[in-house]
Amino acid sequence: MILHKSYVSLDSLMPKHVGQSFAYACLSGIMLGCAFPPMPFGFLAFFAFFPLFLILEAESSRQKRSIVRYLYCTFFLYQGIANWWVGSWQKESDPFLIIAGLALQIGHPFFLMLPFIAFFYIRQRMASAFAYGFLPCFYVAYEWLHSLTDASYPWLSIGYMTMSIEPIHQCADLFGIWGLTFLLMVVNILLFQFLIKKDKRIVFGCLIALVAILSCTVIYGLNRSLEVRGIVSTSPSIKIGIVQPNINPWNKWEGEVRDQIFIHKSTMAKSVKNIPDLWLWSETAIPFVNVPLNVYKDFSSLQSIIGKTPILTGFANLELVEDPSKEPLSKPFRLIPGSYYVAYNAAALLQDSTVSIHRKMRLTPFGEGFPFSQDIPWLGSILQWGVGISGWKKGDIQQPLKLYKDHHLIVSIGTVICIESIYPEFVRNYAVSGATMLAVITNDAWFDNTPGPMQHFVISQMRAIENRRAIARCGNTGISGIIYPDGSIAKMVNPQIRTAIIGDIPIISMDSLYMHVGDLLPKICSIASCIILCLAGYKGFMQRKSQ
Repeated sequence: MILHKSYVSLDSLMPKHVGQSFAYACLSGIMLGCAFPPMPFGFLAFFAFFPLFLILEAESSRQKRSIVRYLYCTFFLYQGIANWWVGSWQKESDPFLIIAGLALQIGHPFFLMLPFIAFFYIRQRMASAFAYGFLPCFYVAYEWLHSLTDASYPWLSIGYMTMSIEPIHQCADLFGIWGLTFLLMVVNILLFQFLIKKDKRIVFGCLIALVAILSCTVIYGLNRSLEVRGIVSTSPSIKIGIVQPNINPWNKWEGEVRDQIFIHKSTMAKSVKNIPDLWLWSETAIPFVNVPLNVYKDFSSLQSIIGKTPILTGFANLELVEDPSKEPLSKPFRLIPGSYYVAYNAAALLQDSTVSIHRKMRLTPFGEGFPFSQDIPWLGSILQWGVGISGWKKGDIQQPLKLYKDHHLIVSIGTVICIESIYPEFVRNYAVSGATMLAVITNDAWFDNTPGPMQHFVISQMRAIENRRAIARCGNTGISGIIYPDGSIAKMVNPQIRTAIIGDIPIISMDSLYMHVGDLLPKICSIASCIILCLAGYKGFMQRKSQ
C-alpha cells in the first residue's frame, strides 16, 4: 500500500508550457554543472537528468520536434558551468585561445546532446522501455566515440562526477570511467521510473534494483579501497621530487631559457633537503636552448646546472626534415639555413649519459595543432598560435621510460603529457606495457585562477584508480602532487607558488579488470546502440509504409 501511494503523478510534473520546459532544461544543466569536479555536489549526478526526462516525456506525447532547443539549453549550461575557463580569460591570453573557448561553448553542447537525440528517436518509434533501457548505452557509446579522433574532447564525461562520492569511484577499476557513466545513467533512469510509475510491481522492481546496485558498488568500493591501501603499505617505493616553478607561460618562450632552468635548480635547492631518486619537471620546462639539445637531444650543456640526479622534464624536441614537401607540418629552420624541422611536445628522462624520450601523442585540439593536419596537409597552415611553437607533430611510439639505479631497473614510468591524461585507453596502455608508476607533466598555467587545473588533477586521480598505479603530477603553476593508486592524495601543492616537494611513490604491479578488458564496455554499448537505432529506423519505415 505504501508503494502504491509513493508514486508521483506524471501529469502533475509534466511541463505545461514552453517557459516551464526551459526551466526544467536549465535545472538539469545547472545540476550537471554543479556535480562536476571540483564542485563538491557530485550526488546531484544521481538525479540531474530527472527534469530532462520530464521534458522528453512531454515532447514525445505531444509529438513535437522542438526537443533540440531544450537539450541545447541543458548542455549549454552544463558546458558553461563546468568548462567556462577554457577560453583562459587572462589579460595576456592569445586571441586564438579566447576564440577557441567561445567556439567550444557554442558548439560543444550540440555534441553533448547526441545521446538524448538517439533516445528521443527511439522513444517515438518503439516502446518507452526500449528507449530508457538503451539510454545508458547511447551515453557511454557517445562518450567513448567522442574520445577517439584528433578533434576529441572527452573532458566532460559524467563519470568524473563520482569523484566526490567515496567509495563509488573505486569501481572505475572495473570498466573505467565508462562504467561510472553507465552507472549514473542507470541510477537516474531507475529513480525516475520509481517516482513516476503507477504499477506497484514496476515501482518495487526499481526500488530493489536501486538498492542492489548502490549497495554492491559501495561494498565493492570499500573492500577494494582497503585492499589497495594494504598493498601500497607493503610495497617498495622510490622518492620523487616535484618542482613547481610557477613561471608565467606567456613569457617562458620569450625569456632566457637558462634563467628558467636556474629557477628550477634554485627551487630544488631551497625547498628540499634530501636528494630524491628522480626529479620531475613540468611540461616544456625546457623550451628552446640550442640545436644540440633540442634537435640532437644532447643535454651535456646543462649537466652542470641540472646535476647528477635523474630528471624527467618536458622539452621542445625538434627534428630535421629531409624532404619538406612530404611533411605538412615542416617549417624553415632559421638556425640552419636551407633546412626544415618539425616540433614535438616531448618529455626526456635524463640519467647518467643516457636520454629516453616520449613524444606527446594526443594533442590539444586547436591548441597545439589543427585536427587531422597530419593527414590533410593544407590544414597544418591554419593554426599558428602566438605563444610557443604552434603546429606540434604527434609522436607515434608509446612505451614506459625506464629508470635505473646502480644498473638495476627501479621503476618503469608511464609518461603522460598534459591532455593525454584525459584519454583512459592511452594511460591504460602504459600499465599494460609494464609501467609501475605514472608521471603526468602539464602546464595548466594558461588557466590559472579557474577550476581548470583542479579538474585536470581530478582526472589524474581517476586514471590512478582505473589502472591502480600511483601518479606523480607536476604542473608549471600547479596543481602538483602525488596520487595513490586508490585515487587518494598523498601530497598536493597549492597552485601558483614556487616550491618543490619530495614524496614516496609506491611501485606496484597490481592488476585491475579495466587493464585486462580496456574499453570493452563502450564497444559493446556502441554495437548495441547501432542495432537498436537500425531496428527503430526499420520500424518507423514500416509504419510509414503501412499508412
